[in-house]
Amino acid sequence: MLKCRKRFDIDMGKPVKFGGFEGILEETTCPLCPPEAIPRLLFKGPDKIGFYHCSNCNIIYVSPRFRKESLSEIYENKDSINSSFYEEWSYDTWKSNKDRSYIVSYQKVMLVKEFLPEGSRVLDVGCATGLFVLEALKHGLRCEGIDPSSILTEIGQKTLKIPLHSGSIGEFSPRYQFKGIMLWDVLEHIPDLMHIIKKCHDLLEPGGFLFLQVPNYKGVSDSCKMYMCRLGLKRSFNFGFPWHIYAFDRRSLSYLMKASKFSPVRFESWSHFLKDNNEGILSRAAMLFKRFCLSDYITCIAKKAA
Repeated sequence: MLKCRKRFDIDMGKPVKFGGFEGILEETTCPLCPPEAIPRLLFKGPDKIGFYHCSNCNIIYVSPRFRKESLSEIYENKDSINSSFYEEWSYDTWKSNKDRSYIVSYQKVMLVKEFLPEGSRVLDVGCATGLFVLEALKHGLRCEGIDPSSILTEIGQKTLKIPLHSGSIGEFSPRYQFKGIMLWDVLEHIPDLMHIIKKCHDLLEPGGFLFLQVPNYKGVSDSCKMYMCRLGLKRSFNFGFPWHIYAFDRRSLSYLMKASKFSPVRFESWSHFLKDNNEGILSRAAMLFKRFCLSDYITCIAKKAA
């Protein structure tokens, strides 16, 4: 595998288009290790975006990537939000339809309740419109959410009528701590991983739990796609870039948790079979994927020291 320092033929000072998104790129290094760490280039797409593997912590990261200021514009783009989902919306209809958004919200609540008693205070970071917050409230958890998108939190406040905050978790300063914090599909978007994890550590009570899900590059599908890219047989795979700038596995998540003074408690993987509540042989496949972390997303439950 090629070892190299990053050299780009992209003008970092000019706006660059990627799909329907436009912004300014910046070079970056591993978010968890010293700047002098030399990464391994896994592959580079035709758009000159490189995917690098850090052999020290095992994370995969993208470089160059869009600057934080450019990325933030994505989440305030009304065209990327399906507001029609909330037209004439009702909880009873949402629950009875049992689409993936309800199934996953319910499953997340059941996961939290494995570790926390009823009445526990829970924060959902990156809550979007707050569907998980709503379901958690229905099941006796004192839950609230925060999201950088004022558009999404406004929908949750007005339509779902739940306690949501608009803004950055780094600037969030409540008068109390939480027993649980949810970070579901969040970390892959955040340039400063250590900052957000340490902030969550500060917001948690002693003995509190962190619940998170991130892309899993050791998943069956992503592993195959990445291997094909490295062989030059596939050119378009990008781990969800520009929105996703990291991919993880168990080792890199363990490294991140321990560096932030958390103790990993459990790893599992929620496949689309599980998220769609499939039955029969697909249900058995879901349990296999879950146990051996074979899906393209990996879940980690970690605990703060008591």
